[in-house]
Amino acid sequence: MSMTGFGRAESLSDLGAVTIEIKSVNHRFLEPRLFLPRDLASLELPLLRIVKQRLTRGKVDVSIRWQPSPTYTPKASFNAPLVERYATEVRAIAETLGLSEPVRLDYLLSLPGVQQTDSPRLDDTEILGQLSATLEQAIETLQAERRREGLSLEGDLLARLETLRASKRDIDARGGEVLDAYRAKLAKKAVEWAQSASIAIDAGRLETEVLMFAERSDITEESVRLEMHIDAFRDALSKPDLPPQGKSMDFLSQELLRETNTIASKSRDCAIASTVISMKNEIEKIREQAMNIE
Repeated sequence: MSMTGFGRAESLSDLGAVTIEIKSVNHRFLEPRLFLPRDLASLELPLLRIVKQRLTRGKVDVSIRWQPSPTYTPKASFNAPLVERYATEVRAIAETLGLSEPVRLDYLLSLPGVQQTDSPRLDDTEILGQLSATLEQAIETLQAERRREGLSLEGDLLARLETLRASKRDIDARGGEVLDAYRAKLAKKAVEWAQSASIAIDAGRLETEVLMFAERSDITEESVRLEMHIDAFRDALSKPDLPPQGKSMDFLSQELLRETNTIASKSRDCAIASTVISMKNEIEKIREQAMNIE
């Protein structure tokens, strides 16, 4: 499952029309953000819980729009004592100025603090149910896109893992050749030194040097661990019953790079060094792709 995707859903009821859009990108943890109209602010927490139940990683932006139905009429109340007070004060001023115009009700109702329009009861079961169902639908479309993107990532990662495994086998096969080449090179130099110094070659000492080189350059442990990490990575990709594996893949990518760097530090062969560079390039691409996986 990729962490990148987009989902959208709409619904219509007697209360109005709801449109929800979800956009997600990769992130180390789950970081959801809800953008709600002011009238829906009281429903942020229950809607946020739905997002957290369905998603595990990613930076997720949820945009919710609500268009009230034309038949919907919000409740309204008026501060009657304040209206009376305003009317009394206005009449007193009119008498003082010698004016006889009547005090208009629409003017009084427009004065500050008189009209108190309640927000729609958006926290009741009906509107919350509509919003929750629409959000679930939007998440489903988001997840469908993330699954499609995930399948593409899976194919790319599997191919890169096999390329990495093939490179590791080339290095394993090259190990014996490197040791033979070092023995031949050391023997040639020893002969040259012996001839220039007119001394006999100590075959035992020569073989000891070869064995010491073999021990210093032995990458058996690193090769075995590299193979294990590749297998673990494949298991994480190929078993759909496992929980989200993005964090594990990120860790395995680091371990792959660690073992490859150790192989590079032990190797004294140009061919192996060239192969290691290619491996590190593949691992970097694997790590970049793994960062997009939930």
